[in-house]
Amino acid sequence: MTLPPAPVPRRLSRPRWINVRVVGGILLVIAAVLIGARVMAAGSQTAPVWAAERDLAAGTVLGAGDLAAVEVNLGAHAGAYLTPGAGSPEGLTLVAPLAAGELLAASAVGPAGSGRVIAIPVAPENMPPGVGHGSTIDLYLTTEAVPGSGQPAATELVGRDLTVQSVAAPAAGGLSGATSNRYQLSVLLPADVADRLVRVLPTGQAVVVLISG
Repeated sequence: MTLPPAPVPRRLSRPRWINVRVVGGILLVIAAVLIGARVMAAGSQTAPVWAAERDLAAGTVLGAGDLAAVEVNLGAHAGAYLTPGAGSPEGLTLVAPLAAGELLAASAVGPAGSGRVIAIPVAPENMPPGVGHGSTIDLYLTTEAVPGSGQPAATELVGRDLTVQSVAAPAAGGLSGATSNRYQLSVLLPADVADRLVRVLPTGQAVVVLISG
């Protein structure tokens, strides 16, 4: 009886740990991580820029408290805005309105304008709430009827789109002990407009209309 031949054992080959596809996949993962890290690092690079603390009308002379420094990432457009590192913009005049929170562009300000600062006394009942530094107002003048003259009471517009530079509330006291029950609004106007207001204001009562929106 003939026995079948014994099977020849197969030699096990060593595993190939280095595979082109595996290496390529690892390299792609590493590249994606590095690119993502660079993008995140670039996105987190911010710089301080001036922004408006409140709504400010065109013609406002910037003062303390009008602006605050905020951290933003403007990328290639950073040079178009004013930064605290370039100095304070106080004393400059806005040539365009600035909304609360809006960044201060270099093109939005100019040197302090020339003109005359006029103080306008306004009775509390003729002053709407919300009027303050940087507000835009229309100014009316109401004259009372003169007995025996036949002229009725009248109200006329004496100033349109005026920018308020400051507001002083009614206050009592002072060196003379006098009491003022009127608001004092300061506006910066061209010389000819200021001259006209100075002439007509004593003839009536000023009425302020706040322009909002």
